[in-house]
Amino acid sequence: MGLFNFFKKDREPLNEAPVEEYWSLTTNAKEITDPAWEQVEAAVKSALPEQDIFASLGYMNSGLEIEIIQVTGGEGIYRFEALPPEGSYDYGDIYINDRISYDEAIGFFKEFYENQRVVGYRSWETMKI
Repeated sequence: MGLFNFFKKDREPLNEAPVEEYWSLTTNAKEITDPAWEQVEAAVKSALPEQDIFASLGYMNSGLEIEIIQVTGGEGIYRFEALPPEGSYDYGDIYINDRISYDEAIGFFKEFYENQRVVGYRSWETMKI
């Protein structure tokens, strides 16, 4: 085989292991992989901005429009944020639903946990990170 034939030869793609989807619950104190609903609910209840405590739930490597949601709150008022995944066209935007009740916040978390979606986020205020 000549030198030019060597360069014509198709290269085989590298064998890359598929990336697994998984749930990740993160707070200031810890990170839990594949949390139970009760752990998610407890994390949202304890999200207090005056103590810089947050709760974040992500369905990682899922290819969803929204991959991570997070909340801070206190005194019955919560700030809910939805973040698109890296590589998406709106990566770098944060969709914000501010001044919602605990029941609304836990409802968003439950919908995301059970159905992997965030209803209505496109109509929310956005902020660039």
